[in-house]
Amino acid sequence: MSTGAAGVLAWTGAATVVIAGLALLGTGVLAQSRAGTAADLSSLAGADALAAANGQPCVIAAEAAERNGARLTSCEQREWDVLVQVQVEADPLPAMTARARAGPGPSPGPGDLP
Repeated sequence: MSTGAAGVLAWTGAATVVIAGLALLGTGVLAQSRAGTAADLSSLAGADALAAANGQPCVIAAEAAERNGARLTSCEQREWDVLVQVQVEADPLPAMTARARAGPGPSPGPGDLP
């Protein structure tokens, strides 16, 4: 084998490794973004259900997570807030997780009124 052919093979191998690494990075970034979106939408759905007097905001949050390609791993109601954590598979990488909170926000104090 000539040195020119060996150089081409070396560059091809190096380029393949770089492309594979970038593909894995892209998979991880996409999965993390999907997890963040699913967490946000799940917490909003749960808070909306709570505001509409639905007694099961975490059931609604789980349905929203599933519709967005995620799995609800935890859900907690704190007064009028709903806190969730979701997980999205990112094969061959580990699963990506994200957390979100939704609710009406803090009540205005006496000095905050117009």
